[in-house]
Amino acid sequence: MEAFDKEKQKEKKITEVKTFPVPFFLEESKKNITISTNTPSKTPKEQIIKKAFKFHSDGNISEAEKYYRLFIDEGFKDYRVFANYGIILKSQDKLKEAEISMRKAIELKPNFANSYFNLGNILINLCKLKEAEISLRKAIELNPNFALAYFNLGGVLKDLDKLKEAELSTRKAIELNPSHAMSHSNLGAILKDFGKLEEAEIFTRKAVDLNPDSAIAHWNLGNILLDLSKYEEARKSCLKSAEIEPKEIHRLSILLHILNMLCSWDEIENYSKYLNKIGLEGKAINPFHLLYFEDNPLNELNRAIRFHENNKSKALPNLSHYNNHKIKVGYFSSDFHRHSVSLLITRILELHDKSKFEVYAYSFSNIKDEYTERIKKAVFCFREITSLNDMEVVKLARKDQIDIAIDLNGFTKNNRMSMFLYRLAPIQINYLGYPGTIGSEYYDYKIADKVLIPENNKKFFVEKILYMPNSSFPPFEKINIEEHKFNKKDLGLPTDRFIFTCFSDIRKINKMELQVWMRLLKKVEKSVLWLLKPNKTAQANILFEINKNSIDPERIIFAETMNFNDHLSRLSCADLFLDTFNVSNATTAMLALSFGLPIITLLGKSYSSRQAASILNAFNLNELITHSYSEYEDLACKIATNKQSLNKIHKKLNDKKNLTFTDSYKFTQQLESIYTNILQN
Repeated sequence: MEAFDKEKQKEKKITEVKTFPVPFFLEESKKNITISTNTPSKTPKEQIIKKAFKFHSDGNISEAEKYYRLFIDEGFKDYRVFANYGIILKSQDKLKEAEISMRKAIELKPNFANSYFNLGNILINLCKLKEAEISLRKAIELNPNFALAYFNLGGVLKDLDKLKEAELSTRKAIELNPSHAMSHSNLGAILKDFGKLEEAEIFTRKAVDLNPDSAIAHWNLGNILLDLSKYEEARKSCLKSAEIEPKEIHRLSILLHILNMLCSWDEIENYSKYLNKIGLEGKAINPFHLLYFEDNPLNELNRAIRFHENNKSKALPNLSHYNNHKIKVGYFSSDFHRHSVSLLITRILELHDKSKFEVYAYSFSNIKDEYTERIKKAVFCFREITSLNDMEVVKLARKDQIDIAIDLNGFTKNNRMSMFLYRLAPIQINYLGYPGTIGSEYYDYKIADKVLIPENNKKFFVEKILYMPNSSFPPFEKINIEEHKFNKKDLGLPTDRFIFTCFSDIRKINKMELQVWMRLLKKVEKSVLWLLKPNKTAQANILFEINKNSIDPERIIFAETMNFNDHLSRLSCADLFLDTFNVSNATTAMLALSFGLPIITLLGKSYSSRQAASILNAFNLNELITHSYSEYEDLACKIATNKQSLNKIHKKLNDKKNLTFTDSYKFTQQLESIYTNILQN
């Protein structure tokens, strides 16, 4: 809901980042290869080693490998041979053998910094990050001016969620080697995680200046510019990255996201052929980025599984069920402020039965507002965990003896899924925040309903499904606002025309939606389309499509951002909300219906495309759920041209007997029954 509040939106951009993962490319110095071509040729041992070093120096790796192997097979020992052979094994992805060889080099010469440095790199590739940290710190201890060791240590510390230490280590790398481009790029990524976007941009631009051919630096810059809402510049950076390294198709997910924000649909079509490859081949991606581009639950599942495929051994042992007097439920979120999640969950937190449940809220956000204060008052314990790393949070949750840990983020912005991979509680649940599967065996359940996840769609979820009897979206608490604060004239809307609206985030609107809506404008002569005002490029692209289809551009009206209550008040000035397709509206749909604005939706295959349908079903308005583009279009046209049809819908919306779903007390009891049953069973 932050899109409706300009000040909150500004605050969010300053304090909340970590949307898109910015990878570190850990480099190896030329110093990794300790080459000596001046060894006297007095013995067979010295002849072998001389040839090995010469071939390695000349770049003839296959011949160097043969001579290193011969040297070792002959029973000779030299730390340089084991160190250099370890590097070759690493380049061949023979990581365990590489580790053995490098450890042998260290055994032969314990004070050689390069061996510890290279061992650290091998351990990174083996996902042994804690051991890698120890090895890299030893390299620095032996060589305090080892810039690349500081650089790689910064990357390891970032992955271990030790951001402050990562920043200090990377700044030291820059101090020792100011011309190292990737140190600047990595520092930009760390600063991005801290929310210091302007400073992150400066360092990442420096990385691009130092190495204009670095695809990762351009891509990192694109991520930062995206968070700064500099969409055109972000587009250029990501396009440059793709131009330099076209085979790294995982980066296209961010480029597609940026193009979607710009409504650059023709460009998006150029990359649509990669949808069955991005995140499914090559490197993994955050699957959330592609939900907007396809309704394909199988692809979503496989992307989610691949995202976690390297995190299968994080869980800490010996976590059994607690024998607490009350059930301890921990809600984990970055959104305990005026956000769509808190708009739905706050009332539930207030209504939990305190005689049976002890509710904890773990917040990892610096944004505070009236919803934060309400949540603090509602729960038994409100914990600020923004400054804590994953392991510190895990230890805290275990000390609190949380029975059920609920992730309200999933893959969404500012998530801390990595905490759950260590297992915060005996039972872990994916709920509300992310419209799909997490794809990890460390999440036991997902709370849903049978519209969101029909029985035959369970196969698209790693989690077991816990069904709520009605919609799994909590009822929206009606806010007291001035019902008639605005009229159509105040908002620049025509008073004698039918008002179609879609107050969705611009990234939900694809070309298919606009094509359907344009046909509606042609069919319903006295109608306009009322959209949230997007960025200037997106606005221009929408108007371009309108003009191309011979529709008067004045029939598109862009709504200015407003504070939240004013936005709720203006909902009554619209006649029909047109839902989006691949990512349907959830909280926005709930708000619209709660304030008397009907919404029509198209029932898709995936969870994300069925959200408004779940809510309409709960409101007993199944007649507003359609099953094809043509049915969606026909229904919208019928409602817009038949006052009797629209009045009938309004009557149902206003009929209190029909709206049993608005009972937050009953919903909370049903949710508590689920919590109780899974603990008992």
